Amino acid sequence: MEYKIDVNRSAVKKKVEEVQSALKAVKKYKTVVLLDLRQLPDALFQKLRQKVRQEGGTVLVLRKPVAIRVLEGIPKMAKYTTECNKPMAFILTNKSPYDMNVFFKQNKKKRAAKIGEITDVELVVPAGDTDLPPGPALSELKAAGLNVQIKAGKIAVTKDSTLAKAGEKLTVQKIKALQSLNIQPFETMAKFIIGFDGEYTYSRELLDGADTAATDLGSCIGQGLNVSLNLQYPTGLNAEILLGNAIKQSMNVALNGNLYSTSFAEQLLVSAMRQGSALNSLEKK
Repeated sequence: MEYKIDVNRSAVKKKVEEVQSALKAVKKYKTVVLLDLRQLPDALFQKLRQKVRQEGGTVLVLRKPVAIRVLEGIPKMAKYTTECNKPMAFILTNKSPYDMNVFFKQNKKKRAAKIGEITDVELVVPAGDTDLPPGPALSELKAAGLNVQIKAGKIAVTKDSTLAKAGEKLTVQKIKALQSLNIQPFETMAKFIIGFDGEYTYSRELLDGADTAATDLGSCIGQGLNVSLNLQYPTGLNAEILLGNAIKQSMNVALNGNLYSTSFAEQLLVSAMRQGSALNSLEKK
């Protein structure tokens, strides 16, 4: 028995209208960005949504079936329908995918550490005074491995103290120490899934690489130049340097071997004059 969808059902009609409305909105913008909403604090998401709207963009949070149909309606993004298995949002904007990735990085939010969380960076508590009075807090901070003492009636961290090394799991004692000192050591930011500029799709990894592209390219050019100079292999970039080195070497050979030529006659005469002056000073003595 063949099953047919009743397009006249109100639920189906509503879904079709949502898909059509979203696709119509997509056509108004140059860029579509898929944003991962997992572990994204609602306060940060609302802040990002407000900023996107202020700059003329649109943020769409669609139900999974609708989101899938919308991606299927964008041929070059149809392969990303599996991303709809997790909470996500569509950001429609006229900014490039690269600019949007930078935008997310610039709008991070500090967050507290969690018990059992593994830190990917070394956590160091800097030396300095605190507002904590003597008492249980002193023992808690010492238990966490901090160098503390009483100073002017308050607890002070006497020197920079490593609370946890990279790759270390945060214990209850360490979390309590961070809470007592009101330290939020980590940052959370919106996770860029994929960006589409109407022609190409860009992953976050690709766009992150663009941040160091100029530096990496400059380093590669420098290394290549050194290799070509050591091999004496002429290129458009090193020809002037190689010619300069060749002239210096030939000049040294000519001067050391007293080889006269129109190119080095002046240097040889200067050298001869210096030697003559030195001999003349010896005769006077």
